[in-house]
Amino acid sequence: MTKRILAVLTVFLFVFTACVFAQDTPKAKNVVILIGDGMGFNCDLAGTYYRYGEEGKQSYHSFPVRLGCTTYSRKTEQPIPADCKGYDPEVFWQSLDGANKGTEFTVTTDSAASSTAIHSGVKTINGMIGVDVQNNPVELVSEVAFKTGRKAGCVTTVTNCDATPAGFCAHSKSRGSLDDIFNQMIGENSPLAVVMGCGHPLYSNGKERTIKEDESEKDRKARFSAVGGEATWDKMKDGGINGFTFIETKKQFEELAFPKPEAALPGKVVGIVRELSDLTTMALGAINVLTQDNDTGFILMIEGGAIDHANHGRNIKQSVLEHADFSKAIDAVIQWVETKSSWDETLVIITADHETGQLWGPGTYRDTNDDGVYDKAKGDVFVEFQPIENAGRGNVPKVQYASGGHTNAMVPLYAKGAGAELFLKRINGTDAKAGEFWKFSGQYVDDTDIAHVVKTVLAP
Repeated sequence: MTKRILAVLTVFLFVFTACVFAQDTPKAKNVVILIGDGMGFNCDLAGTYYRYGEEGKQSYHSFPVRLGCTTYSRKTEQPIPADCKGYDPEVFWQSLDGANKGTEFTVTTDSAASSTAIHSGVKTINGMIGVDVQNNPVELVSEVAFKTGRKAGCVTTVTNCDATPAGFCAHSKSRGSLDDIFNQMIGENSPLAVVMGCGHPLYSNGKERTIKEDESEKDRKARFSAVGGEATWDKMKDGGINGFTFIETKKQFEELAFPKPEAALPGKVVGIVRELSDLTTMALGAINVLTQDNDTGFILMIEGGAIDHANHGRNIKQSVLEHADFSKAIDAVIQWVETKSSWDETLVIITADHETGQLWGPGTYRDTNDDGVYDKAKGDVFVEFQPIENAGRGNVPKVQYASGGHTNAMVPLYAKGAGAELFLKRINGTDAKAGEFWKFSGQYVDDTDIAHVVKTVLAP
């Protein structure tokens, strides 16, 4: 009898503990992940100087969670040991050379591997989308949301099937398999209800691209690859595909973002912009579609993808303009949360997939041939890390690029809302120098931690 009583008590305590734990674990009805592609700390600061003329003025700079985030990827199929420092502050701050010093197991990431890490919690090899190093599909946060009855969507200022949006919702051994990735995004088994971005085969920056009669089969195939191929394009244009309503004009995007009271919105939307459209309009349109007749919630990934393009080109003017577009979209999301949702039911995360451009202040190194790329072999000399120089609101800050590529630098991570505090339980280390330079605690998490937090708050 005593044993039976003990057994019953054990079961009771287990169930009671599980219930208490479940109640204590924060949950979110909605999750919005905003990714500034290629946006490091200095890029974020440069954009803030341009927009406000002062640091710390972005709406998200007051978020309760402000951390660094490491972004390195797997180098080989060999597992990364627990004691491996994929990001080592001591190495990073020695000189500009430290920005891309990998290890035996890790390398500087690309957008494919970083997006996979952000949205699955699994490190993979550069170029791979939504799969592990053995090419096995990994569970993505969009799929978790879909399984729990939520809707999912992704919005980007670059091609819909580019690496960052692809890593949110697709699985492929190669990020270059654009047609396959896009067809997954709008396929019958896709977790997505909203797909919005660029890649229109017949327009570029609002200008029509005519198809020449002598266009080669290879060129024609390339033209339509970002929209799943010509057959997929024709189906989309001819009444939609797999329940997705197709839109392409600026007016159509605006009608979703700012609908008339009597307007009925489509249940699923695939938008391929043919004219320039700001990220705020696309983000609000996506939210309106995802929240229409929907009491279960949603997950939305919003990417400011062209920040990366500007920094690859070492174009600070374009970088701050793209950053302004991105930060205005963040403002719109915050306003939506505070007027139509709440911080108790919505989690907002703002970060980057990696840093691009090795952006610092003037005088960080002596650029002997003035090519904007630090190269000791060509006589360039590192001097000292310098802060970027504020030139006032509306003016492009003074900077010095040291690279035209990605780096292993930490990127910022901001979070607020349901479950945001979970990031503080996943701290991997502290970079005191970074904390001093960018005025935060210096504590950092890893990009894989984002998926773990999101999956936790989405769990039933």
